[in-house]
Amino acid sequence: MTQNFNQTRLARACCALAIFAALLGSTAPSPLYPYYLETLDLDKVVGTAIFSIYAAGALLALFVSGKIGGQLEDLRKVIIPGLILTALGAALFAMADTLSLLLIGRFLNGFGTGAITGMASAALFSIYPAEQRRTAAVLATLSFTGGAAGGPILSSIALSLNFAPTVSPFIVIVLLSALAATGLAVSHWPRKAPKPAPTITANEPETGVHLPMFILACLVICVAWMLGSILMALGTDLGISVYGLPSVALAGLVPAIFQLFAGLGQFVWGRFPVEKAVFVGLLGMILAQIALILAEPGGLGYVMLALMPICGFCYGAAFVGSLGLANKSATPDTREKYIARFYVAGYLSNSIPTVMVGYVSDLWGLKMAFFFFSLVLIAIALVGLGLLRKYRSDPVIAVQV
Repeated sequence: MTQNFNQTRLARACCALAIFAALLGSTAPSPLYPYYLETLDLDKVVGTAIFSIYAAGALLALFVSGKIGGQLEDLRKVIIPGLILTALGAALFAMADTLSLLLIGRFLNGFGTGAITGMASAALFSIYPAEQRRTAAVLATLSFTGGAAGGPILSSIALSLNFAPTVSPFIVIVLLSALAATGLAVSHWPRKAPKPAPTITANEPETGVHLPMFILACLVICVAWMLGSILMALGTDLGISVYGLPSVALAGLVPAIFQLFAGLGQFVWGRFPVEKAVFVGLLGMILAQIALILAEPGGLGYVMLALMPICGFCYGAAFVGSLGLANKSATPDTREKYIARFYVAGYLSNSIPTVMVGYVSDLWGLKMAFFFFSLVLIAIALVGLGLLRKYRSDPVIAVQV
């Protein structure tokens, strides 16, 4: 067992790198949105559409990969094409000087990311032995958030150095995607055991999932990704126009700080039982959002910056907890399908609220849009806490991942 586990070291590293590269491509454009809006003379709702069409591509890929992933013995057949599409999307984005190219590039990047995130996460969970499954969930979410944090940092550095900021970050994404694909192609990959014939009786229906746990996991990722998507797409704008931060460089720290502490939150809370991680994540996001609402009227930009570590840390707790719940809720034969569905819920919450906030911003202003968004997020998080309290006595949920 130890020898087989050591043989998969390259495969595990490249699965993590694949997730990292995909999410790097997902968030690298965030600090560049004000530039694109100004250069192409776009409304905010169009800017959020550029952000959200990525989620549409990811959703389509998740639906496809969720259906075929469970039938494949080798998940690299999904992950490597996903990396190729991610690289192609980044290359198109680097060359984009029109709205149509931006949209096509983002869609391809999203499709590649959707193919990668669900299958690479499921692959990591399958490769690790049962006693190390929590490590798999932590590695997957850290790679996810590391890429999400690295994207705006990479673009912000390129902006500050004036080093081809609309081109150089995407070249890095292409190179990392190629490295991950090459590593996966040559790595030792464990084969899935053949599926046993189904033994379903009338008295014992096989559902393949612990439904209450899975619903809770999906609701928690919805809350976390709603918050994360708004801060990534509009965090710089919020910092300047709503909270009064004095410069674009300072406001650009909003998404970067959020994602850095999200990674820390996942690393810390990945060592705790999933129900504790979910509880801390939901409660912390509620309290931080209330504080952000209270800071709005005075335009307290430095209060907003000070709250970003808390928002990110609690987001990280919620994310790693929800992924642990989703992995735990499914059987080995249905894990690929339900992890894909879990990410479908996440990407829906990533895209729809962001476009709606952009639309309301054009009608009534960003301050009012963010206020209503905050109220909705708090309400859904409270529902999540209620479900957690209802199901936490369930012995299946209470078991640590």
